[in-house]
Amino acid sequence: MGARQVLTATNVLLLAASAALGQDPAALPAFEVASVKPSAPLPPGVIAIRMGGGPDSTDPGRINYEGVTLRPLIAKAYGLREYQVEGPEWLDSDRYDVVATIPPGSDKKQIGLMMQRLLVERFHLKVHHESKPLPVYTLSVAKDGAKLKEADPAASATAEPPPPKTSASGGSAPAGRGMPPGALRLMFGTGTRHLNGSLTLARLCDLLTNFLDRPVVDLTDLKGTYQFDLSWIADENERIAGKLQMATMSFGSAPSGGASSNESKAPPPDGAADPGLTLVQALQVNYGLKLEPKRNPADVVVVDRAENVPTEN
Repeated sequence: MGARQVLTATNVLLLAASAALGQDPAALPAFEVASVKPSAPLPPGVIAIRMGGGPDSTDPGRINYEGVTLRPLIAKAYGLREYQVEGPEWLDSDRYDVVATIPPGSDKKQIGLMMQRLLVERFHLKVHHESKPLPVYTLSVAKDGAKLKEADPAASATAEPPPPKTSASGGSAPAGRGMPPGALRLMFGTGTRHLNGSLTLARLCDLLTNFLDRPVVDLTDLKGTYQFDLSWIADENERIAGKLQMATMSFGSAPSGGASSNESKAPPPDGAADPGLTLVQALQVNYGLKLEPKRNPADVVVVDRAENVPTEN
C-alpha cells in the first residue's frame, strides 16, 4: 500500500465519519433495551474489563461490557481506534457497565450507530471530527525482502508449540511450529515478550498496536497467513507493561532503545551469549519486516462535551 492509497483510505473514513457525526441522534437506530451504570469499585490497583457479545460472538443478541471506560465506547461507536478519540483525561479512568439488547438482524455498522445514540442519550456526548497527522509505526517489507513462511492449513489444532527462549533476549526462530492457523499464544517474562502462532500481518499490526506507544499501520500489501515465533526485549516504547502493572502485574526494568530505532542487529554466532533483540530488530532480522516511526493523516473524533455520570436507565 502506497502513500496515495493510505490517504485515499483516510478520506473514505473522513466521509463516513462526517455522515455519522452529522446525523440527528433521534434518527439513529436504538438498542431494544439498554442499561448504563457506573462500575462497582474494585480494590486499589485492580482493573477488571470485559467487552463481550454482539455479532460473531457466542451472544450475538446482546452486548455486555463491564468495567469499560468511555474512550473505547466512543471508538466502537464511530468505527475508529482508541487513539483516534481525543478528550478529557477521565475518558480513561471512569468505568461503566453497559448491557444492551440488539434488535435481530443488526450488523456491526448498525450497532455502532446504536452506540452513538446511547452515548448521546446517557452521557450527553457531543463530538466533532478533525483530520490530524498522528504518530504511527509503519510495517513494511525490508529492502532484502520478506522472510515469511505461509501457515500450514493442515496443522493440528492440538499441537503444542515449542518452548520459548528463556534468555533475557529476544532472539527468535524464523517460523512458529505446532500452532494451527489463527491460533496465537502470547507470553510475558521479566522484560521479555514472546509471540507464537499463525496470523495475518494485519492482525500482527493490531497486536503490536496494543504493545507499543503508537498504532502500527500495515504497508506490506501481503495478504497471507504466516507463522511467527517472535521474541524480543521490552523497552521504553512499550505501553503494555504500564497497563499490566495497574492490574497488579509487574515487569522488571528493560534495556533502552527500541521501536524508534532502525538499527539492525545480526543474530549471534552459535554458542555465543544472546544479547537480545528489540522488537524492531527481531522483526527485521528474522522476518524481513521493517518497523519505522512516521506520521500519517487520520480521522480523529474530538469530544466537545460528555458527562461522567450517565443519566438513569
